[in-house]
Amino acid sequence: MNKIKLSFMVFLALSIFVGFSQAMAEEAVFNIDQTSTIYPDDFSTTKILAKPQLQFPDTTSIIDRAFLNLIVEPTAADTTFISVRLYPITTDWSADNVTWNSPWTNPGGDFNDVNYSEYAVTLPGQQEIQIDLTDLCMRWADGRLPYFGFMIEVADFSLAPLQFVFDHENNGGFGRIVISYTTMQPE
Repeated sequence: MNKIKLSFMVFLALSIFVGFSQAMAEEAVFNIDQTSTIYPDDFSTTKILAKPQLQFPDTTSIIDRAFLNLIVEPTAADTTFISVRLYPITTDWSADNVTWNSPWTNPGGDFNDVNYSEYAVTLPGQQEIQIDLTDLCMRWADGRLPYFGFMIEVADFSLAPLQFVFDHENNGGFGRIVISYTTMQPE
């Protein structure tokens, strides 16, 4: 009976080791150095657009986690709930010719309002936030969503966007996207 238990334990240990050796975890960091800001004629809202050159591994890779790191600073006294939303853009655009009305079908931008990420800021003062992009990056990587960049806005039910500041990091960039993924090695 002990030989059977020992054989099973050795088999289990080898199976786990072989499984781990076939998967190699990697991490990629993409700095966001350039953004575009669009707003309507009445300046009632502001949207920040970015299209960093994300390079996804092949479609057999698994996105383990992905985050957009930003430095924000609420400037209003009431910071009980400020919702920062990130939407994937669905129309190709260029920083050279983007406005509130162009090249969009809908004023303010064409974006996917079903698949988005959100972060609630509840503390006053300057702080770094992490918006979870894992699901969006997986959808971009496997082709379920086209990648044309993303739009960031402070949600309508939050404070007015003019009472909220996105600060540049020490290196001058707007933020960075960190993607951790696992590449399955062929057997």
